[in-house]
Amino acid sequence: MLHNLKFINRQEELEFLEDAYKSDKSQLIVLYGRRRVGKTYLLQHFMKGKKHTYFFCTKGNETEQIKLLSGMIGETFNDTALSLSPFSEWRTLFMYLYEKAQKERFLLVIDEFPFLMSANPAVTSIFQKYWDEYLSKTKIMLVLCGSSITMMESEVLAYKSPLYGRRTGQWKVKPFLFGNTIDFFQKSSNIEEIIRIFSITGGVPFYLAELNLDKTALENIQEQIARKGKLLYEEGEILLKEELREPSTYFSILEAISSGNTKQAHIANRIGMPSTGLPRYLSTLERLEYIEKIIPVTEFKRSKKTTYKIRDNFINFWFRFIYPNRSYIEEGNYGKFKEILDKYFEKHVSFAFEGVCMDFLRENLRKDLLPFSFTKLGTWYGYSRDEVNKVRKVDEIDIVGLEENTGDIIFMECKWEILSEKAAEKVLFELKEKSLNVDWKNDTRKEYFGIFARKIEGKKSLQKKGFLVWDSGDFK
Repeated sequence: MLHNLKFINRQEELEFLEDAYKSDKSQLIVLYGRRRVGKTYLLQHFMKGKKHTYFFCTKGNETEQIKLLSGMIGETFNDTALSLSPFSEWRTLFMYLYEKAQKERFLLVIDEFPFLMSANPAVTSIFQKYWDEYLSKTKIMLVLCGSSITMMESEVLAYKSPLYGRRTGQWKVKPFLFGNTIDFFQKSSNIEEIIRIFSITGGVPFYLAELNLDKTALENIQEQIARKGKLLYEEGEILLKEELREPSTYFSILEAISSGNTKQAHIANRIGMPSTGLPRYLSTLERLEYIEKIIPVTEFKRSKKTTYKIRDNFINFWFRFIYPNRSYIEEGNYGKFKEILDKYFEKHVSFAFEGVCMDFLRENLRKDLLPFSFTKLGTWYGYSRDEVNKVRKVDEIDIVGLEENTGDIIFMECKWEILSEKAAEKVLFELKEKSLNVDWKNDTRKEYFGIFARKIEGKKSLQKKGFLVWDSGDFK
């Protein structure tokens, strides 16, 4: 449940649900997404003004939940007899719905459906049987919603699921992008502070609701997260325990990545596991969108240069600052925790800033506001020879965009710093030098160079010189 937040930026999801509702055929919709992303809030908004029953599954036994559900359906249809004496098995419930939803649209939302599957693993088979026999021949719109991505994908959406082929639509509700998140703040809010808060919450509405958006990111961390008893203090642990069977191993992997161990061999060494045993854990975390596999944008999918990064801002923040420092927090040593926060938080923000910049480019490409286009956008890293010191060095470019058809290539650096015009020119000069090592359509490509920064002095002067230049003030 979200509180103190207006309904923001779910127009695409609402249109999807409304289109299904307006159909004159029965609809079986699957709606899922990570915990706290706002699925229930979306459904509450969608249900307004429609004849509906909303049922939130519990961890009780199956018979208890059938009684609760049928009792609520009885209330919707003003059926006092059913409300007082609800059904105790599925067949009679579905037969009742068959009769009631013959002539008018009826919306039935079953939230946290995985709880029902836990009570009876055969429930998807039961729903499939009675959907085929009864509900598919009515005007019902049945929405099955869940936060356990693992269970929703493997037991509801997968080919082996009894419900495969019955659903008429599905939608994975995702966190907001940075551009949408800005709408949660007052127009007078400082954009740099919004970026800092986004580096903690990502685009998860519930986390934004738990913070005081009139205060700084550091104040919120110390008052609303890194405190015993606060809702977000144990959130990272709860997220993993709800999704994963072996959370301790995943905890270790995420802590290792958040500490800067990005290669498979380095992660394995950090957690004391053979490297060959790691892929299945990494694959699961990728599927849950907690981490992502990174390869240079010019490389093929299978590359020896593969690294991993935490994709979810909150997970990254929690494993970087809360998980390894819980002893300080538990004993009330907030002074020591603040020392760590003051020392490393801005570096954490700088990594999130790169994602914000990529989202900015994608959004502006969609709006046709860029002087170039791209079909691939990512990062690039490789090796070159330092002729002065006679050693091999690693070159990295924060953002590289490629357009296969036109040959456009975009090189961008992201600096969470306040840069003078001279400092920005130095960054751009070094960027041009590194670009010489990027092997992609070398003879025919058209190159663009640019920079993102927290703040840049002399922006217009740099733009007149042909560079692409944006700072945080351009994001609002």
